[in-house]
Amino acid sequence: MKTPLIVSLKSNKLSSKEALNISKYKPFGVILFARNINNFNQVISLNKSIKKISKYTLIFVDQEGGIVNRFKNFDDLKFKDNYDYYKIYQKHPSLAKQLVYLKSFITSYYLVRMGFDSNTVPVLDFPLKNTAEFIKKRTFGPDFDTAYTLNKIMIDVNKQFSLFPVIKHIPGHGVTAKDSHLSLPISKLSLKDLERHLVLFSKFKNINLAMTAHIQYNSWDPNYIATFSSTIIKKIIRKKIGFRGLLMSDDLMMKANTYDINDSAKLANEVGLDILLDCSSDWNRYIEIIKNFKKTKNYSDIIAKKTFNHKPSSKLLESININHYVQLYNELLKIYGI
Repeated sequence: MKTPLIVSLKSNKLSSKEALNISKYKPFGVILFARNINNFNQVISLNKSIKKISKYTLIFVDQEGGIVNRFKNFDDLKFKDNYDYYKIYQKHPSLAKQLVYLKSFITSYYLVRMGFDSNTVPVLDFPLKNTAEFIKKRTFGPDFDTAYTLNKIMIDVNKQFSLFPVIKHIPGHGVTAKDSHLSLPISKLSLKDLERHLVLFSKFKNINLAMTAHIQYNSWDPNYIATFSSTIIKKIIRKKIGFRGLLMSDDLMMKANTYDINDSAKLANEVGLDILLDCSSDWNRYIEIIKNFKKTKNYSDIIAKKTFNHKPSSKLLESININHYVQLYNELLKIYGI
C-alpha cells in the first residue's frame, strides 16, 4: 500500500506492464470490472496473481447487485435492485430484511472465495423525486428507518466475511437528476435541505472507507465538486458527518470531473483527499498521479495501524453450504410472488 491509488486492469489477466508496475508501486487497491471477469476460476487466478506481486494491495469490486452487477455469467449473483427491497419492506419488513441478508451473504461468500478484499457498498444516498434512476435504483429508498435497517444488514454481513465496506457517495448523490458518469451534476438545494442527505453517513461514520460524490453543491461550495472542495471535505465530511477513515475519490474518469490528471492530483493534495480512484487502466495516467499525489498524514497513520492487513477465515467458508442460501432466497421470492 505504498501508493494511495486504486487502479484498474485492461483485461481478464495481468499484462506484463501491469504486473511490473503493481509490483513496483504497490497501489492501495486494484478494482475489477465486468471486462476483467469471465468465470469463477479465472477470477481466482487473477486475484492470486495480484496478491503474489503485492501482498497488501486490496482487491475491490463494485458488486451492489441489480443494476450494478459485474458478474453477468454468475446466476447466483443476479439480484434485484436495492430500491426493490425498499418497496418490499413497505409491505413485508421481515421479508425484506431476510432477502437483503441473503443477498449480502451470498454475494460476500462468493467474493471472498474469489479473493476480493472489499465490495464498494453500501450506497447511502437518499433519493428525491427527481433523483437520477441510475442512483435511485441503487438505494434502499427515501425512508430513513428503512434505509438504515437494510444498509446495516449489508454492512454487518460484509464485516462478517472480513470484506471492507465503502460508504458512498458522501455527502450524497441523491440531490441531483444527473448521472455524474455522464455530466457534472449541480445541486441548488438549500443548506436545510442538504442536511437530510447527511443523516445516514453520520450513522455509519465509523466505517474505514468512504467514496466522495462528484457533485457540485452550490450552497456549500459553488466552485468545486465535493471531491475537490476543501469546505465540503473539511467542514461537512470530516467535521459535520464526523468521518475519520480513508476518503477516496469516485472515479476520476467520470465526466463530472472536468480537470486533467495533473490538476486532479494537485486539487486532491490541497483538500486532503486520502486516495485517488482512477479506472482508466492507463499507466501513463497512473505514473502522473504517483509523481504528483502525496500521502496524507491520515493515510500514513491508518496504514501504519495495519487496519487493512486481514485474512478471512477459511473455516467460515468451509462450513457454508451456499446452495442452501441461494435456494432459500429464491424460495422466498416464489412464495411471495415477487
